[in-house]
Amino acid sequence: MKTIGTLLLLWIMCLTASQIFAQGTVADTHVGGEEFNEEDLYDDERDAELDSLRQVVEELQTSVSTTEERYTDDAIWGDRAKYFNIAYVMQDLKVKNFDYKWDSDFGVALAFGKTFYLHRKPILNMIKFGIDWSYIDINFAKFQDKQNFFYGDDYYYPYYDIESVDMYQAEIGTAIGPSVTVNPYNHLKVNAYFRVEPSFSALYADEDFNCSYATFLSVGGAVSYKVISVGVEWRWGTSRFGKDVSGYDGIDWDTIDDETYDRLYDEAPSMKWKTSSLRFYISFRY
Repeated sequence: MKTIGTLLLLWIMCLTASQIFAQGTVADTHVGGEEFNEEDLYDDERDAELDSLRQVVEELQTSVSTTEERYTDDAIWGDRAKYFNIAYVMQDLKVKNFDYKWDSDFGVALAFGKTFYLHRKPILNMIKFGIDWSYIDINFAKFQDKQNFFYGDDYYYPYYDIESVDMYQAEIGTAIGPSVTVNPYNHLKVNAYFRVEPSFSALYADEDFNCSYATFLSVGGAVSYKVISVGVEWRWGTSRFGKDVSGYDGIDWDTIDDETYDRLYDEAPSMKWKTSSLRFYISFRY
């Protein structure tokens, strides 16, 4: 509405200028009923008024152009900096020193964040670099242990003839990293990013809960049009859960006393669990 009003004002001013010029021309054609002289064609005062009017019109045109450019920039970049992601997760889990791998039955992830652009004006009028910060990134996956890796509350070599148990893995953290966004046409944008995600990681299996700090890395990209985005992300990292007692070959854990059991268990190193996820997500940018 502001732009239409400004353009209407410009049209009225141009029309007024043309009328002034026409009146001046008619007045100069006849002076007192006589033919005009050549000097009468030049009116310094009138010319100064016309030059001033032209200058005002040019300034208004520049102001309108600047306003439209800022409106477009805000609509494409400023109003679309925040995001909310909902992802479907395909995840696998491996244990170092053990030949085991689990594939998730299902998984979900949520992320809330914002892109902080490093410069206001796009490079080549279409490219912006920024820093993505997901304030909260939550990842959850469910597995089923059909390989009998778990026994009781501890982790041992596989015991057979034991029913499979459900496994639940979850992380909550914050993710930050660089990104590049390209705006090739209208409100269409394509972005790519890399993020580092310090997280609290947890694993629940067979009534045993373990947790640890973990650092995850992720790389991904998305295609956006106005509010809606679709993207894909690969995420990986290592957590430490339980104790690796694989180095205690020959020990009969059922016959040793409790003190020896506790000492050996405490001395055993933590097991490294490697996580790799492929996340397909829908994002809402606002």
